[in-house]
Amino acid sequence: MDMKKYNSKIIMFEDHIEIIKYGKNRITVPSDKNDRNIKAHNDSDDEERQKRRALEQAFRIKRKIKYYCQSNDFDLFWTLTLDDTKVNAKDYTYSRKRLQAWLKYQREKYGKFDFLFVPEFHKSRRIHFHGVTGKLSPPLIEARCPKSNRLIKKNGMQIYNAENWENGFSTVSKIQSKEKASSYIAKYITAELIEVPSAFNQPRYFVSRGLKQPEISYEELSDNYFKDFKPSFVVGEKNLLDNEFKADVSIYRIDISEEGELIQNSPPETVWKLRNIKSPDGNQDFQK
Repeated sequence: MDMKKYNSKIIMFEDHIEIIKYGKNRITVPSDKNDRNIKAHNDSDDEERQKRRALEQAFRIKRKIKYYCQSNDFDLFWTLTLDDTKVNAKDYTYSRKRLQAWLKYQREKYGKFDFLFVPEFHKSRRIHFHGVTGKLSPPLIEARCPKSNRLIKKNGMQIYNAENWENGFSTVSKIQSKEKASSYIAKYITAELIEVPSAFNQPRYFVSRGLKQPEISYEELSDNYFKDFKPSFVVGEKNLLDNEFKADVSIYRIDISEEGELIQNSPPETVWKLRNIKSPDGNQDFQK
């Protein structure tokens, strides 16, 4: 990727685009980083630097996961837990091997399918996995309350169990919204997950080969380009002298009509967020 100035990052999906507009021009920098495998930390790194790096890695992985979820036709959402009486639920290496073995078995039995899974470390340090699949139709049974035998539903949607997950308990539900599913699964990627000692040098998420990804470009767009669109999120600072808000980052979600036109079917309510800044004397903090 050639270096060039830009003020907007454009992420192109099949039915919409997301534009991240920056307050100042930036310069593209080639990157060949692989965030799936996080290397062990260097003891010489100071603690603050390690935390900052973990936050940056978590953010990049969240973004990738959201892009995968919105670019592919996933239709089932999974939560797979590990039972201490059956497996070592606190060992990351062992747990992810159990997940990968199960995914391999599903592929051999039901054919090729798309998937994306991420780990969650429970407060007890037991590991769960949350994921999405597409083009996979294993046998599922309706989940029922053990005491009353009533069907278990969430927001009116039937919850299912997968009998072929033999490592613990499972819940499966049909995906109603790509955006909600992507946000839900991405929230489990945290700085704490990045810093888990037992998971250094190991994948932090698991994806099948050949998943679609959005087209990403970097452009200089004028303010006039955005005059008919409303941002969903804006972060910036206020000038202490005239109280004028200055946007540092604005995020737009714009739909693509069947005719290829850019429109906003349902203009969002903008969320405004102030950065932490200090007054000229350096004494007072203005909170987000």
